[in-house]
Amino acid sequence: MKFPTLTLVLMIAAAAVAAEPVAKISHDTFDFGKVVQNQTTTHSFWIKSIGSDTVRISEVVPGCGCTQMPLLDSVLGPGDSTRLDIIFATRSFVGHVNKRPYVVANVPTGKVGMSIFAEILTDPEAAMPVVIRPAKLDVSQFTSQPRRRATFQVVNKSAQDLEIHLLDTAFKSFDVELPARIKAGATGEGVIIVKKDKVPTAFKESFTFEVVGAEARDIYTLPIDRMVHVKDSVAAPSTPR
Repeated sequence: MKFPTLTLVLMIAAAAVAAEPVAKISHDTFDFGKVVQNQTTTHSFWIKSIGSDTVRISEVVPGCGCTQMPLLDSVLGPGDSTRLDIIFATRSFVGHVNKRPYVVANVPTGKVGMSIFAEILTDPEAAMPVVIRPAKLDVSQFTSQPRRRATFQVVNKSAQDLEIHLLDTAFKSFDVELPARIKAGATGEGVIIVKKDKVPTAFKESFTFEVVGAEARDIYTLPIDRMVHVKDSVAAPSTPR
């Protein structure tokens, strides 16, 4: 069957328009919640190619010197995804902070953006409804004996029972154990355990959890630092996970 020339041109033009690169971040906003100053926090976003043509990322724009964005892959065929790790340094910021990093790509809008939020604490003991002690964890190893565990306390300062839910532990160098519920005025204990394959590795990461009561929901992030400095051994370089 032969098509008139004009019809064929229109069909080719429509196909060209349809075959365009489109990228999407399904969860493009992340809240670190309450976290102390001068620490490193981490989270992973996922970028997916949802169009019919290849997405090519030409640049990552962190938005400020306090943020880094390592990218695993810059070329995404239709249906492909890649992880984008956000490394946010709280520095000496105070109060509520919002950063809007983005990637430059060959998509119709020219870029794909995301948002991160945090509430930077100058006095972690003043936080409500819970206080985390210590406000940051160090699992550094300085002997040949592997150090994998560190404990912390979650102090419920409120007059109501609180439920605890982990929000962000994916692609971390450690596992987390938290109490599911802490009664009013009570203290619960949490544990982080460095994964076996990460024992030789130095890292600066974090995990995020929420506390939920009858009237409110609050988010907290606990930074985790690990140095490995053992005589006659060499630690792997610090990398985001």
